[in-house]
Amino acid sequence: MTAPAISLVVHAYNHERFVDECLASISKQTFADFEVLVVDDCSSDRTAERIRAWLPSAPVETRMYVNERNLGICASRNRALSRCRGEFVAGLSGDDFYEPDKLERQYRFFEQLDETTVAVFSNMREIDEHGRPLGPWFRPGKPPAEGRIFEQLVRHNYLPAPTVLTRRAAIEEVGGYDETLSYEDLDMWLKLADRYEFRYLPGELVNYRILGSSLSRNPAYAAARHETRARVLLRWYGRDPRTDAVILSRAWKNGRRALAADRRRGRRILRDVFNVRPSVGRRVGLALAAVPGAGTAFAGVFSVSDRLRRAWRAR
Repeated sequence: MTAPAISLVVHAYNHERFVDECLASISKQTFADFEVLVVDDCSSDRTAERIRAWLPSAPVETRMYVNERNLGICASRNRALSRCRGEFVAGLSGDDFYEPDKLERQYRFFEQLDETTVAVFSNMREIDEHGRPLGPWFRPGKPPAEGRIFEQLVRHNYLPAPTVLTRRAAIEEVGGYDETLSYEDLDMWLKLADRYEFRYLPGELVNYRILGSSLSRNPAYAAARHETRARVLLRWYGRDPRTDAVILSRAWKNGRRALAADRRRGRRILRDVFNVRPSVGRRVGLALAAVPGAGTAFAGVFSVSDRLRRAWRAR
């Protein structure tokens, strides 16, 4: 059997309300040389049922896997990756959906690039839970950095993950996804950017749904998000003096953020940063973090600062 050009991995978890639109966008793709691997991450709603109902009409070879327990995005991605046959891998969440020319445009663009490029990314349109547009990820007139972007990613993970098309061999080369992390993209982008280039193809090719229940937004997952970000960044300390200070600064800030959500996790991150490079300021910060009520105080400060930042961006 001839291998397809692209393996599209769909990760779905309690996406009953949105998964039909996601799957319909796969059926509408103008590109035909791809396979689909759908992983239902032990949904407690009717997501798996909706996927099974779509399978007979799938436009390309499609395989579905249902996790017996909720494994999270990293383990689910690895499970699918081990079964992918395509030269390139794309990812799609069950609550998002593609524009019809997403795969074709990015694949044709990749054909023009050499082996130094590991991934192609594009813009995406943010939408609310009802599908109403909220605006593009990248604002008009300010194209994102491309090429060797490791330093930029250390400062800010600006890549719109749902748009990225990646060489499968490179993902396997760097060891796949770290299943000890709560989310996958920053760790993978840094591992790839350490070795290869990323290229930008203009166009809003994905519709990315903003939901309060998603891992990136739900306050219940805040400590896990910040702990993951700090751990990933600290792994790269010592790689380059130009990024070391940024890594420590960002890891420390994520430790304080985690402290506001989970005192134990927050203090652990702060201690890890202190152990990497002790300083008087960090020693004082550790002492303050041990004071009863410190997490609540930090939570209040960050709540105000976040509201001010959102207001500033909306201007």
